[in-house]
Amino acid sequence: MSVSQLFVVPPQQSNFLSHRVQSDETADGGEVVDYTLGDEELAYLCAAVGDTFGHTLGDEELLNNDMYEDFSDSELSRNDEFAHWHWLEQIDGDASVGGNLVAVCDAKLIRRAHIRRTFWSEMAEPSEETSDLGFELFDRYGRLSREHYDHKIGKGSGAWGEELNHGDMLLFESLHVERSRRHQGIGTKIVNAILDKVRAKSDNFFAFVGPGYLTRDMVGEGDRKEYSEMAEELSTISLRFWRSLGFRRVGTSSWLAFTDNDSHPSRRLTAGEDWDPLEQSKEKEPLPEAIQTVFNTLSYPSASDAECVRQIQEAFPGEEGAAPHSYTDKDGNTILHSAADGRKAETIAWLRAKHPSLTDVRNAWGHTPLEALQSSLEKHRTRRRAGMPISVALDRFEGFSQPDIASLAALTGTEIFDLTKLSDQDISAVSSAADDAVSRVPKITTIRHTLRLKYGCTCGECIGGFLSPRMHFALLCQAEHRHDLLTADLDAKGPAWVASHGLELDHLALPVRENLNTNKSMRQGFTRMCGHIARCLREKRVPDEEAVLESFRNQRSEWPPVTKNYLQRGGTVAAVATMLFDRAMRWDEWAGDGIHLDAHGGHVKTLPVCRNDREFGFVSGMCGYKRVSMIQHVDMFGRERVY
Repeated sequence: MSVSQLFVVPPQQSNFLSHRVQSDETADGGEVVDYTLGDEELAYLCAAVGDTFGHTLGDEELLNNDMYEDFSDSELSRNDEFAHWHWLEQIDGDASVGGNLVAVCDAKLIRRAHIRRTFWSEMAEPSEETSDLGFELFDRYGRLSREHYDHKIGKGSGAWGEELNHGDMLLFESLHVERSRRHQGIGTKIVNAILDKVRAKSDNFFAFVGPGYLTRDMVGEGDRKEYSEMAEELSTISLRFWRSLGFRRVGTSSWLAFTDNDSHPSRRLTAGEDWDPLEQSKEKEPLPEAIQTVFNTLSYPSASDAECVRQIQEAFPGEEGAAPHSYTDKDGNTILHSAADGRKAETIAWLRAKHPSLTDVRNAWGHTPLEALQSSLEKHRTRRRAGMPISVALDRFEGFSQPDIASLAALTGTEIFDLTKLSDQDISAVSSAADDAVSRVPKITTIRHTLRLKYGCTCGECIGGFLSPRMHFALLCQAEHRHDLLTADLDAKGPAWVASHGLELDHLALPVRENLNTNKSMRQGFTRMCGHIARCLREKRVPDEEAVLESFRNQRSEWPPVTKNYLQRGGTVAAVATMLFDRAMRWDEWAGDGIHLDAHGGHVKTLPVCRNDREFGFVSGMCGYKRVSMIQHVDMFGRERVY
């Protein structure tokens, strides 16, 4: 790893890096002046490689740091705590005056393309800031979350969009300038110097920062209110500083971004036009006791819907037609938001009936009650947080709970079915029912809707609630392609066939795989299994083992009985199906190398987009197979975990 550090931070100064960002902006919000210090207090900016140098360079040396290029990667790695992350380059900075350190900056250059397939898992590791950036702004593949550019409120100014899906990322984690040296342009010079350093390394990058303040600047012994006001003032100063450098907010998030592209919309947006949250009243009246009790009760998991409704009726007597919009908590949540957060389905239904306009009220984050619930469920689906790092839970998702489903249905005013009354065979039959059967039996539509709520479908077409049209097509393409590819080579000698198709055979037990070397019937059976899975998919059925075997048995008698021979000698449906899921994942344009889109992009674009399109591990698991993943999960003994 080549580690290049600008303005080296000596280890003894690590206490400066206690929080995220501190600016050297003026308190009155004015522009940062590019102030030039006098000769006696000229601040030299260090530029060196590795974090053990305390050398302060002169002006000429600053422009040419080739003197350090003879240090090897191994020498640098010993001094770089982030050296084992090949995709991350630490770029630190400091400024000294008269030999005294007066400013420090901590930044990281992230080569996103190197971690695209495992973006969240990688970003969760190095620091809390990399984790927050990865999870708060992007999805599992490093793409900007749609909420930040496609949501009516969440897009903020609308300056940022899908261009943030690509390129390297420069993360400014902390910047601190000593109090006596602020308002002299030192912070601006350090940031610009780091930007210049990165420009020489990357021709396509975006810089990110989450403005904040250092707790060490919270001086004095004031009360909680004074501290709150001080924190707000420091945050405002920090925000103004970064905006003065051209950084603009991404949607309505807490993050700002910067691009070198002069024609980008963010560069035409003045600091005053950038999005900011609405100011909340600092002297907001406390909620009446009865209404506060309602909010409290809605948050109790043990509170019954009957009790919640009773308290709401008592708190709002005689208000049958008027919605209690004016009563919200500190985050702008109404009682309907709180009922949704507490998964009180019957209370939600009662509120929608009595106060339907509450469904359109947005909280401080711009979410309606339905959107707030969906956002909460998405976080539950994707991650687990118990300290650091965050655990990525996507591939272990098994569907939302019954209270989750009931609350979603209540907020959308739709009917759901009790799935506990159905067997796996019933669900399979409902999922693959023909259109004429659906029109004759309305209950089928209700069951399908319930399954789609349970498994997070957003396209309204997922088979079984989880197999989206795009993933269905990707699997079908793989099944047909692998069948044809394996068939074309069946006349080859056994060892040559096995060696040629090692990737396809990777999920077979070793004894079965060795048997393929000498048993052509088994090779034919493995190949035919790809065809059986393809047939099952064409019938629009979930390709679980039972459905695939049923599809095989419903054919005309197979002769010679190669599939039967394959199964009797230890071959499995799972070995073939898991291979197809794995190959589909590795050919995906975001999870893999993009071969599928290159070959079938025209048809793919005609299919609806769904939240489940690229959840290969989740869908393979729901089909009863190993949950495929680009991340290898191992236990403490190095053994692979299978979910």
